[in-house]
Amino acid sequence: MPYSRRATGTKALGHALGTLLVLLPTLAACALGSGPSRCAGRAITVAVAPSIAPAIEQAARRYESAGGCRVTVSRQRPSDVAAALSGQGSNPGVARPDAWIPDSSLWLPIARRTDTGAAAVRASGASVAMSPLVLAVPRGHAPGTATWRLLLSTRLPGTGGPSPALRIRFLDPAGDAAGLGALLLAQHAAGPGRNGLSSFAVTLYSDLGSALPDERAAYTRIAKDEAARPPTAVVLSEQSVWRHAHAGDVPLVTALYPKGPTLALDFPYVSTTTDRGRSGTVEDFQATLAQSQTRVALQGLGLRTPDGVAGTGFDERYGVTARAPDRLPAPDPVNVGRVLQMWQRTVLGARMLILLDVSPSMGDPVPRTQDTRMQATAKVAVGGMKILSDNSQVALWEFSTALDGARDYRQIVPFRTLSDKIGAGTQRDLVERSFAAAAPVPGSRTGLYDSVLAAYQEAVRTYQPDHNNVVVVLTDGMNYDPGRTISLQTLLKELARAGDPMRPVAVVPIAFGPDIDPGPLQRIAAATGGQAFVTLDPRQVQQVFLQMLIRLTCGETCPTS
Repeated sequence: MPYSRRATGTKALGHALGTLLVLLPTLAACALGSGPSRCAGRAITVAVAPSIAPAIEQAARRYESAGGCRVTVSRQRPSDVAAALSGQGSNPGVARPDAWIPDSSLWLPIARRTDTGAAAVRASGASVAMSPLVLAVPRGHAPGTATWRLLLSTRLPGTGGPSPALRIRFLDPAGDAAGLGALLLAQHAAGPGRNGLSSFAVTLYSDLGSALPDERAAYTRIAKDEAARPPTAVVLSEQSVWRHAHAGDVPLVTALYPKGPTLALDFPYVSTTTDRGRSGTVEDFQATLAQSQTRVALQGLGLRTPDGVAGTGFDERYGVTARAPDRLPAPDPVNVGRVLQMWQRTVLGARMLILLDVSPSMGDPVPRTQDTRMQATAKVAVGGMKILSDNSQVALWEFSTALDGARDYRQIVPFRTLSDKIGAGTQRDLVERSFAAAAPVPGSRTGLYDSVLAAYQEAVRTYQPDHNNVVVVLTDGMNYDPGRTISLQTLLKELARAGDPMRPVAVVPIAFGPDIDPGPLQRIAAATGGQAFVTLDPRQVQQVFLQMLIRLTCGETCPTS
């Protein structure tokens, strides 16, 4: 019996060991996190920028094969994900992920601009790769030395001057991080303060039509302009140039690294879930992204490690250099938002009713010129209008006294978009011809207040919500129509009565000459949220136009550093 009990015990132990050996893989899998008891509710979706997706998909497969929970990698445009995470997206194909790898941290404040986004999206994330911004230049056309000041326009549109070494174009800043980074680089190159803001604004208005929709359009434009003088260069990521060269596509391009530090796409890995279980998997997967296999896979896509190390074969054959450029500090999120808003308002354009003074004093000569005040005003107003995008809508009225029966004003050109076809020309051409034909009205006076009120009421009545609505008053004098004009106090009351907070219209008087009393003009502007500009020289009106447009595009929140 003792022997029998030992035999029975040995057999039982053998069965137990066999069962354990059978179950061991399952137990191990549960311990590592792939078993249903651990991974239930812990599978995650990671939205990634398409340019980094292949390496992240490989990392997800390694993570799962090592016992991790399921990680589904979804290739999504960062701009679409940012909109979805903020709760303001309109693309039904973009679901809210549990983690996100956009191509740039510039998207994070955009995703966090709402309470919904701020609650889910971390303010920062660990970079998994980086790619500096460069200038993609046709091979053989790169200047010997360059700085990021190449991004800045040195003159207003239509004012002449020497051509730059390269014509720089941007990708759409609202949809591409390289485009937004280009704007930030231009702002940095312009410098701080009011002068820097003016220089940056000139660039915005000069290059408004230069925004390209995507990289394909960028290379098409580079090829089309390759033989032009100056040739076109586009601000793109270094990875884009590398990838273009490896694909053998035309045109052949080189990455020009302007002297000085640059911004870089930094590919942050950020959590976008508030679920505790999935958050654990999000954090666990991050360790896989730091592995050497992932680093090598990222370098194989033309990306650098977060500290700037390039992979093998990263050389001039592919239009790039292995040495990483210096990097600027991460941009301030508040400034990023202001710069983007300024650009977006520039794109929208203005809706401008121009009220032109044709009283007799406009025939007086401008000292040290051959022009009358009217002629000088017409020239600089046409020059100032060149700043306006073709999306802008412009109307032109004249005013003095009794121009249209008892009215002190009359419509010369009705509101139309500047690009609209009118006869053999455009609305812009018609407005320019009308300025050139304007002449002082002998024997008239300056019915300023009545005309401003009528123009303001018309602008409010025909308000366009997708434009910056403004009444611009070009005058060389003060209100003067004894016995027939309303008073300043009456004008201010009527402006307040006609105003609508949901349809804001700014009155911007631009006055010049020795007879100006700025006080009433400043009060008119202040009553409508506008600003009055006074100069002794009508030749300065174009610069005043620029300052006015800056005021319209960003108001009190202009980016100044």
